[in-house]
Amino acid sequence: MKKCALILMVLLFFVAQPTNGSAGMKSSSAERSTQDDQIPDTGCRKDSRNFSKSGHSSGTPADRKVRVCSSTKKRLKGSRYSGKPVPSRNMTPLKGCVALVQGEARMQLRGKGDWISLKAGDHIPPRSNLRTGRDGAVEIKYEDGSSLLLRSHTEVTIIEAWKTRTSRLLRDFFLSAGRVTAKVQSVMGRSSRFRIHTPTAIASVRGTEFRVTVDKEHETCVEVLKSRVTVDTATKVINLAQGEGARIKNPARPLPPRKLLLAPNPLGLESLYNTAPVISLASVGGAQAYRVMVAKDEQGKQLVWEREVRRGERVTMSGLDDGSYFLLTQSIDPIGLEGVPSEAFPFTIRENPLPPMLLTSGCERRGGEKAVTLEWLSVADAARYHLQISEDGDFRNPVVDRPDLAAVSFRAEGLENKPYSFRIRSVARDDSPGGWSDPVAIPAPCAPQASSGAWPDFSDGMITLRSRSAGEGFKYHVQIARDDRFQEILVDEKVDGPEISVRKPKESGTYFVRIASVDGSGKTGSFSRPQSFAIQNRFPPEWIGIGSGTGLFLLLLLFTL
Repeated sequence: MKKCALILMVLLFFVAQPTNGSAGMKSSSAERSTQDDQIPDTGCRKDSRNFSKSGHSSGTPADRKVRVCSSTKKRLKGSRYSGKPVPSRNMTPLKGCVALVQGEARMQLRGKGDWISLKAGDHIPPRSNLRTGRDGAVEIKYEDGSSLLLRSHTEVTIIEAWKTRTSRLLRDFFLSAGRVTAKVQSVMGRSSRFRIHTPTAIASVRGTEFRVTVDKEHETCVEVLKSRVTVDTATKVINLAQGEGARIKNPARPLPPRKLLLAPNPLGLESLYNTAPVISLASVGGAQAYRVMVAKDEQGKQLVWEREVRRGERVTMSGLDDGSYFLLTQSIDPIGLEGVPSEAFPFTIRENPLPPMLLTSGCERRGGEKAVTLEWLSVADAARYHLQISEDGDFRNPVVDRPDLAAVSFRAEGLENKPYSFRIRSVARDDSPGGWSDPVAIPAPCAPQASSGAWPDFSDGMITLRSRSAGEGFKYHVQIARDDRFQEILVDEKVDGPEISVRKPKESGTYFVRIASVDGSGKTGSFSRPQSFAIQNRFPPEWIGIGSGTGLFLLLLLFTL
């Protein structure tokens, strides 16, 4: 009986086991589909991020909905993310491609080794660090058309970038400093993931356009330009709609969302400039400041000039080369959120050929003299010069109007005993005139005893050079050299105004001058194209010949006596 009972119990045990063709198959299928759509995380557990009291993230940059390895939480050190990717047989690494690069833009491959300069077409693998310098920018594009644009002085780490077996794209970036603009393409079905982590928050989207900024205090600004963005902090999830933004100073107490301001319209913008453009901005209610940008492209990716200006401040866009540009503006509210960008306003600059620098001195005319000699520097790309002299200063009715001067000096005759003003401009070989110089006063004749002779007077051994003013608040960097490549520099000075007095060179020959403007923030623009002036021998060569002959004659006469 005992043997029969034992056999019956064994039979019942085998009958109770599930078959491989039913539940086991279903479980395996579900497990595979789940693995295809999440980042592999061996030894992971569900957890949420941990932010320190200082506002820096001390845990893994990942939101509460994603499984995160507890070991990965140690990867974020200070303001830089570091760690190793977790391989998966169900995913392949996703590389971005450099679509645009400008100025200084570098990459540290997979977070190790030297920084290398980027160029268009380079591939960016996961775990790489990206960095832009002053005036630098780089745009990374992915196969679905999504992109990440890094502005100047920006540092980004590509935390993870994977493509699943079901063609989902999973991308996580860490922004430690600077500004980025993300454009994320939405897809049919299960959408791809695109998240930007910062020291104080995570911005996640499934198809949108938005900006993220991290300042020097590691505070985060998120601004939504299209669709929606979810911002995850230590204690709160913030849903931002199109045209809204949020600033996260303390991740435990984030500020509430607020509407983004409209862009200011430029006032006084012209289509063509032959001097540095000067504009004003229409006032926008609630704006504390404005960002003014000049770009080569209509989308504003290739910035060549950028400033933050106060309300009511006039904007002088100096240092721009000749060419076609687009102007874009944004408002900045009191907490630092930047508004929606303006439309792109096109304009063109043609400053060259520049007006010649002027040789000036103190008193120009003797008492009773009705003539004055005006001199200027030679401009290399000028075919001729156009000079005007006027009594009224606005040059509506010039008393002298000479558009055909080939020399670098002009003697004006028949001037009356009264003050005048003159100005001059260069004319290119294609007959296109450049901008006018600033008007220069020709005072009434001085008393005879104060006479300084012909203008300019070098009797004191000094030369005064005057350039066109770049505007209020600018300083100037002036260089004088013996060669047009400025390898042998004789004068290198910074002055408060567009005028400099230097000692007259002792050696005869041609000297070259260039000048750059320095704005109120201390940023120096590019140097102008060189202009030149000539220093003649103290005695003409024919005088030297005459003197030599006379000396020889006297020597022979001495020997005959």
